[in-house]
Amino acid sequence: MLHLLNKNLNLQFFILILLIGWTGWIIFTRMTLMPTEGCMVLFQMVAKVWTWSHVVMRCIVLLLVVTMTLGVIHEFQRNHFHDNRTYMPGIFLLLMLNCGKFLYIFSPMLLTAFFIALIMMIYKPGESASKIKDRIFTIGLVIAIATMLDISAFGILLFLTMIIAINNVSPLKDNLILFFGLLCPYIYAFSIAFMTNALPTFLQSWHNLVLFVPVKQFTHMRLFDYIMLGYFVILTIYLMVRGKQFLDNKLIVIRQAFTNTHLLFIAMFLFLWLGNIVLPNALLYILLPTSIYLSVAVIPKRRRFIFDILFVAFCVLLWL
Repeated sequence: MLHLLNKNLNLQFFILILLIGWTGWIIFTRMTLMPTEGCMVLFQMVAKVWTWSHVVMRCIVLLLVVTMTLGVIHEFQRNHFHDNRTYMPGIFLLLMLNCGKFLYIFSPMLLTAFFIALIMMIYKPGESASKIKDRIFTIGLVIAIATMLDISAFGILLFLTMIIAINNVSPLKDNLILFFGLLCPYIYAFSIAFMTNALPTFLQSWHNLVLFVPVKQFTHMRLFDYIMLGYFVILTIYLMVRGKQFLDNKLIVIRQAFTNTHLLFIAMFLFLWLGNIVLPNALLYILLPTSIYLSVAVIPKRRRFIFDILFVAFCVLLWL
């Protein structure tokens, strides 16, 4: 079923529009604001916009989700994981977001996912040295803003550090540029707080952060949540193996791009444990690389019916 859908671009576009409509309906009718206690100071400021106007903030959230969808589609196409044009990464992402009810609560992790998609669209490892250094500095600024919204966004920094170390000619110099870009917004925020006599409040906001919530909560989940998480781990391993088998005969740049997806998955999986989002909701951090895994896995014709059953079962488990 999904293999045949992957061959019909018009039907994919129609389903994508329907899923965006479903997403908009959830955002405007079901989404609520996560409590801001123990969150980063910048997210607390964003929460004030939600209090000021629910409609404006919900429109912004819908734009963020659409950007995430376009970002993952763009990343898939740019790396030539499939010879033909496809919208399957966006379809898989929206299906998981809606089936998993990840959009019922507006939380920092949604903003982190947006910044991941934004960096996917900005960062191009194959560019010339001069252009890529400018982009790395810009990405450092973006990551700094993301980390002021969500502590788990430091996983993006780990991801970019690994990517630069593997793909760039001068990794040490480029990583220094990345860290300098990351440092600038923090220096600016510290200076503003100092000049406005708000430094104690600024420092207290860091002291009040609630950390390692998924670790503390892990032994107190429902039995069903353990089953779903276990199934997700098994499915992800299957998708990685299936994707590797399919891409083994592709160009080395394509295989390297798939390795970069692994690095994103690993970095965000490690840092989701740092934040204050409970499991299984924290899986939102790794849905973007998962949507790429799913889109690669659906291309081969071999065992396509097994893949259909596995994905439908995953959506059911997310919904329940």
